[in-house]
Amino acid sequence: MSEHPDAPAPAGPSAPGGSPPAVRVEQDGLVQIVTLNRPPHNLLGEPDLAALADALDEAATSARAVVLASEGRSFCAGANFRSEDAPDPTDAQAFRTRTAAFYAQARRIFAAPLPVVAAVHGAAIGAGFGIALACDLRVVSSQAFFQANFVTLGIHPGFGLTLTLPRLVGPGRAADLFLTGRRVAGEEAVALGLAERLVPPGQERAAALELAHQIAQGAPLALAATRRTLRRDLVELAAEAMAVELQEQAALAGTADAREGVAAVLERRAPRFGGR
Repeated sequence: MSEHPDAPAPAGPSAPGGSPPAVRVEQDGLVQIVTLNRPPHNLLGEPDLAALADALDEAATSARAVVLASEGRSFCAGANFRSEDAPDPTDAQAFRTRTAAFYAQARRIFAAPLPVVAAVHGAAIGAGFGIALACDLRVVSSQAFFQANFVTLGIHPGFGLTLTLPRLVGPGRAADLFLTGRRVAGEEAVALGLAERLVPPGQERAAALELAHQIAQGAPLALAATRRTLRRDLVELAAEAMAVELQEQAALAGTADAREGVAAVLERRAPRFGGR
């Protein structure tokens, strides 16, 4: 999980019934558009992830393909460390319990029944990176970037990224991205194989919708069978990867470095790690 370093300080909890829905769903012919609706950075808690998984499941009743898009500046900048139900990396036991619930919803996203095209228009960081790689295809612009910045927070990678990232770009390039925590902008993302389409800024959603419509024109049974073969072991392997990731994350949670990493993000400063 991760958080965008530019995420604003919280304005306080919304009144009951006052929050907008975590996702917005629209139908466009045979394509359903599922939009993350927590702008500006779409920081997600477990209930938000559950709402996303529900929307992806329900799309199968009326569509043949899905576009996953988002409102605001970021596609998804990771888990929300500020929410009441957040997986808190500074508390080992709470982190294990809450992250296990978070990953239970993540598994449902990997198991989504329809092809999903992600329209990535801004930051996809941490869990947001994980969500993007759980999709079948990704459309990006030059303003998009991916970042597995876990080590800069003093925690271990998660959301199945230790499986999906090497699977897409190879172990060496995955090690580069994990161990440095550096950003990968749209052009490089396509060159590395993290994304399939590069489009001008502002065209991400339209291009993803066009691609999803192309997919939806295929024979439904053949589409399902082909996707089943391509992803035949993905859900099980992702669940296994997240179980290992959770073990490592829980071992690091509560360390001085994890506390420092989270504090540095919330205080918008460089971390000062001591290896403790």
